Amino acid sequence: MDNAEIFIEKYKQLEKVVRSTYNLKASDSVAYYLKNQNRFKEFKEEIDYCREVRNLLSHREKIDNDFTVKPSVGMIEFIDTLIEKVRSRTKCLSIAIDLPHVFWQDLNGNVKDTMKMMQQKLYTHVPILENGVVVGVFDENSVFNYLADEEIVCVDDNLTFEDIKSFLSLADREMEEFIFIGRNCYVDELEEKIEQAFHRGKRIGLAFITENGKATQKIQGIITPWDIISAKDYNLN
Repeated sequence: MDNAEIFIEKYKQLEKVVRSTYNLKASDSVAYYLKNQNRFKEFKEEIDYCREVRNLLSHREKIDNDFTVKPSVGMIEFIDTLIEKVRSRTKCLSIAIDLPHVFWQDLNGNVKDTMKMMQQKLYTHVPILENGVVVGVFDENSVFNYLADEEIVCVDDNLTFEDIKSFLSLADREMEEFIFIGRNCYVDELEEKIEQAFHRGKRIGLAFITENGKATQKIQGIITPWDIISAKDYNLN
């Protein structure tokens, strides 16, 4: 086979892999889908170019029984790269902090001691769990809102999370959201959720992994924004 025939076959492989991986319909444009995904936006122009060449090779008649365009070796290798990137999607569990390594507290936990640990370890959020289920998140806003609403100037040594439970809510936070994702969720899907939140004027503070992404299930791990950045640095996704 010459390069044109190889290119056409590779493009067909790409379409098959993308449709099966992302559950696309036969009528969906693979090129359009890929170039609008965060993982592939940097290749937007190359994807469009390959789509145009593929259409030209597939829908235009040959001249003297030969293709009018000859794709380069680089184009064929690029299609191979796309196929490999689609096949090597990273699951969120691969970059998550699993539960045994998560610093968390229950409602009986001491607030002041937790604040000291957060300062030492540079933790920004501490999940509050009850029987393994998330019932709240403690962060600096929890402290600020508690002090402001209660009009006090210090945190009592015996203060527990039960005492400030109303300030640990996962919902109705002004600039931040906490989300739940299933154990089979992929990093690129989580990135899409983060981007959608950003467009709503929110940032994702933590993503909690449960069996099916339900808030009523026990958590199996957490993902912070830093975990996603680290995954990119080490080319995990």
